[in-house]
Formats: sequence, structure tokens, C-alpha cells
Amino acid sequence: MNMIATRLLAVLGACAATTLQAQAHDMAGMHHDTPAALSRLARRQIDSVAKAVQSLGTPDAAEKAGMRSAFGWIPTMGVHWVSRQQMMNGRQTDKTKPSQLMFSKIGGKDSLVGIAYGYITADNDTVRPVLFDGAPAWHEHEDLAPDGLTLVMLHVWFVPSPEGPFAGTNPNLPFWAVGLAAPDSTRMANDAAFKARMYRASLALAEVADTNAILPQLERRPEVRTSLAAHRDTVRALVPELLAAQKAKDSAKWNRAAEKAATQWDAMQATYIGAARLPEGRARIERFINMLLGEHVH
Repeated sequence: MNMIATRLLAVLGACAATTLQAQAHDMAGMHHDTPAALSRLARRQIDSVAKAVQSLGTPDAAEKAGMRSAFGWIPTMGVHWVSRQQMMNGRQTDKTKPSQLMFSKIGGKDSLVGIAYGYITADNDTVRPVLFDGAPAWHEHEDLAPDGLTLVMLHVWFVPSPEGPFAGTNPNLPFWAVGLAAPDSTRMANDAAFKARMYRASLALAEVADTNAILPQLERRPEVRTSLAAHRDTVRALVPELLAAQKAKDSAKWNRAAEKAATQWDAMQATYIGAARLPEGRARIERFINMLLGEHVH
């Protein structure tokens, strides 16, 4: 497993606790916490994990513990700090020792927003460890493993997530990164069109929170950079509108501004996809964007 884990970390590098829960809840403003139903046992298990990694609650602490950042900020997943030792252990059975920590900015501070378990296995291996009550589904990243193998992962969010604490992605992160409240998670759970808009608005906000977050290699092309810059300027102007609506508890105004942000993302996505020069490149871009929009493979 040494060689596989080392290769995995190289590929990842090339690719682009209670206090934290309270902090995120305070930011929710006029919006709601996650509606996902969990058993009491699952909640206790998540709390036990949060307590177990509490001492690693900053990137500095994670680095001192031997973990390292495998890639930059991924808008709906945060920054992953990876433990090579845990990745080399194969199938994970100890929930208190996750292989990865996930950080993202909340209130301008790098905050531990969750953890992840991950290991390499054969691509025809369908058996997954049951670490939490309810057997939450793991997701796969075949692109991040050698041929014939796949990387399987399970995320656990310590902060509110509209699709629950075991979702592959969390669209709240970009909203928090620019100082906004998260979207209404109850409405996201019951309104598929609204949910899709909020994911798109999330990626638009990510473009101004960190311009290197999504596909920075394409931005080196002048025509792509010019197009993205114009749309980012529009999104930046929408952030004060969203903040004002949030403070005024004006849901209609907030929704209109979020809709505008989602439309800007549509244009940026078209720019990214249109920049692909080969069909396989286009397919990779589309897969990556779909992943950010919550379409993980389970």
C-alpha cells in the first residue's frame, strides 16, 4: 500500500466540534439548519469523531501532526489535509482516526468543517465499512486512483450541510467564505429547482472567494481570463445585495440576488467547458464541475 498511497497523494496534489457547529449555526441568520434526520446514535458518533480530532482544529495543528494539504480549496468540499499514514492503512475501521481533515473559511477564519475517510480498493470491490449508524453511502473517485483501482471516500460534516452530515459536498461553504448566510436547507430539501440554483450560486460565489478554486489552469488563456473576470465582477457586486437582504430578512430580495449569481455561474461554466480543446478534456471538466455540484458516484 505504500506505493499506492504515495501515488494517490501525488495525484491529489496535481489535481486541483461543537464550537464550530455553534459558529456555523450563528451564521445561518434567517435560514435553517440541515433538515437531515439522524439517529441519536449517529449524532453521538459524529460528536465522538469531532471530539477526537479537536486538537487538530487548525491547519497548523494538522501539519504538525504530519498531515499535509493535498490540494487547494475545493469550493463545496474545502481544503483536504491528508494523513499518509491513515491512507496507507487501507480499509478504515476506526472512526476516530480519519484519513483527512477538511477546512474552509467561516467568518474569515480557517475552520475545521469536517473530516473524510478514504482508501484505495479494487474497482469491482463493492463492500464498504460501516462506520456510522445507518450505513451512510461512500462515494468514489476513480480518476484519483491507478488503473483498476478506485478511491472510495466518506465525508462527515461538523457544520450544517443541506443534504446531511454524510453528503459528498456542502454548498454552504462558499456562502460562508464570502461572509454570507447559507441558503434555506429546508427549502433545498423540498424544492429541487431551488437546490440546483443554490449549488450554482455557490460556485459563482466560490469564483470570487478564491479565483484559483475551480479550474485555474484554464484561466491562463487570455480569452478565458477576460470572460471570467467580467462575470466575477458581477458576482462581487451581488454579495452586498445578498448581505443587505440577509440583514433585512428579505427572502424575496435574497432569492433574486442568488438567482442572478446562479446565472453568472452558468456563463462561467460555459466558458470553462468551451475552452476544452479535445473531447476528453471537455469530459474531464464536466465531470469535475458535476462533482462540485453534488453529483458524486456512490
